[in-house]
Amino acid sequence: MHQTFLFRFWFRHTFIAILALAVVGCGGASSDTDTDAQAQSQSNADAARGRGCGNAKDGAPSQCKVPPHVSCRNEAPVEGGNSYPVKLTSASGETIAFQVLEPLGEIACGEGHPLVLHGHGFGGSRTTEGFQNYREAGFVVISIDQRGFGESTGTVRVMDPEFEGEDLIQILDWAEANLDYLRYRDEPELPDDLNPNLVAGAIGGSYGGGYQILIHGQDPRRRLDALVPDITWYDLRYSLNPGNVIKTGWDLVLVAGGEAGSTGQGNGGLDPIIRETLARGATLNRFPEAGLDFIYYHSPAYRCTGEPVFVAEDPDLLNYQIDPPAYDVAPTPFAEVDVLLTQGMRDTLFNFNEAWRNFECLKASGGDVRLLTHQTGHILPAEAPDEAQPAEYVDPTADLLELPGFQAAGGQFSCGDISVSDATLNWLEHHLLGRPLASYFDGTDSEVCLSLDDGESISVPMEAFPAPDLSGGELQGEFMVERAVATVAPVASGYEAAATATQPPAALVLGQAGANGATLGGIPTARLTVSDLAGRADCEVELDPYAPGCDPIVFIGLGKRGVGESRWQLIDDQIKPVRGLKNQEVIELVGIGEALAPGDELAMLVYGFHPQFPASWSRDALVPFVNLEGTVQLPVLEGSLTNPL
Repeated sequence: MHQTFLFRFWFRHTFIAILALAVVGCGGASSDTDTDAQAQSQSNADAARGRGCGNAKDGAPSQCKVPPHVSCRNEAPVEGGNSYPVKLTSASGETIAFQVLEPLGEIACGEGHPLVLHGHGFGGSRTTEGFQNYREAGFVVISIDQRGFGESTGTVRVMDPEFEGEDLIQILDWAEANLDYLRYRDEPELPDDLNPNLVAGAIGGSYGGGYQILIHGQDPRRRLDALVPDITWYDLRYSLNPGNVIKTGWDLVLVAGGEAGSTGQGNGGLDPIIRETLARGATLNRFPEAGLDFIYYHSPAYRCTGEPVFVAEDPDLLNYQIDPPAYDVAPTPFAEVDVLLTQGMRDTLFNFNEAWRNFECLKASGGDVRLLTHQTGHILPAEAPDEAQPAEYVDPTADLLELPGFQAAGGQFSCGDISVSDATLNWLEHHLLGRPLASYFDGTDSEVCLSLDDGESISVPMEAFPAPDLSGGELQGEFMVERAVATVAPVASGYEAAATATQPPAALVLGQAGANGATLGGIPTARLTVSDLAGRADCEVELDPYAPGCDPIVFIGLGKRGVGESRWQLIDDQIKPVRGLKNQEVIELVGIGEALAPGDELAMLVYGFHPQFPASWSRDALVPFVNLEGTVQLPVLEGSLTNPL
């Protein structure tokens, strides 16, 4: 009774705080009454319709009148520094809104100025703040309201190539047609008909990182020369549904923030097909396959894997009938481009694995592609502090109780002593203006900067970076250390786990850091057998893998425990769901970077319930407990890890 009360109290108040944070952070607003809310929504919708730019002649997209701005038509020197909004009518009939921020000081008409696009995070909108250094360096900045956010109308389709993609291409077209002070240059790798080519780059994090990769793949004129996507995705099927388990903690936050950021501005909110995918997922405890196809099409993985998507003859989403996806863009490989990928090691929405896969894919295109990590990202701190843990005030059951945390607080936006903000600007200065790279980039063309903690990092050779290949094999290479694991007692799954959610995880000890400590860095793997109490590790062939008796769910991650400590700490808050019975199946864990102090213990932690997946525990009452055994492949970069006793 006491356990249940503690958990429900903590969980209810935590998630209220999380959802409030999402809504407030995305600029959402609400009225005191339903009537007021409806009136405000109607007013916003009317305003949104009034933002359109009118009908164009001859079927061409129209554009609104642009406020007076600098031009190089006159030979006299002209001063920049203006900031003004622009609105276009998209090919789909919606309004595209963005802000133009001119370079500061005298406009270099003869030499021209490179263009830098900026995109906001999910639920956000364009901004005029934070670009002082870019404008002083000589860049013209265009900050964009993505489709369905800010003053850009339409529904949010989450970087659909045929909607958001085409909108973004129109912005580049407008810039070339209206800003006569942009810089152009001949690109030897491009055909003659694309030269001279616009000199342009892009910045932004999360949703503002995804749009960069989308434009690069979509633009037939290949106008983006340098990208800096931070904390963005590789495959949304993995981001939102790892191991076929819905990441309901983050999904709830994204829905709340996205809807508030869109409908709060009078726009259409999430597209109906996205709403239906999420609704069916919540009802069935798994996403419909057609919904997974839809978000895969909106991911860099679509072009990286080269695997096409087809509309099924009998679609399993009703809204395919209303708004069918075209899937007309072929999964062609990305062209060469220079990319600085940056990623938060503590990011629990788009984790390190996504950055690594983007890195592998884009580097294969032949450009200058580098990877820096940091200690922040998508962070929703909701962890009970040590002094609030039951072990501190409950006796004699303290060892049986532990309030699980959604996520601890993030850290610095740097990789060791490399400021990611400074590196972003310098990267664009180098690739767009020809200025030298700063000395802190030395070696990053052949090594990954892996952040271990605030102010602490390690450089790892790219060719030997410990990560499994795309085929899904076990971790191999010079840094791999393997340990055997097995549960001593069965681990609760499903209803039993949800009812006892305050119980600490099962800790399968992997070893202890030696006298000089141990540094972990890379993507671990595990080869596991997951069996029920009868020892069954395979589902009957004729049964659906989600059928009763076949569908347990547990959550695994690497944890550490310092000398003299009683609680295990989940490293970087990274957790991986494991669904179904398994017979020696290889599981890719989440990438980590961690320095263990001498004597620190390392373990694979096994949870039957975890707050990052609050509504995604198993519904299979026929498998209330499971056993795990197998091996774990660990990336140990430095130091030693002793065998467990």
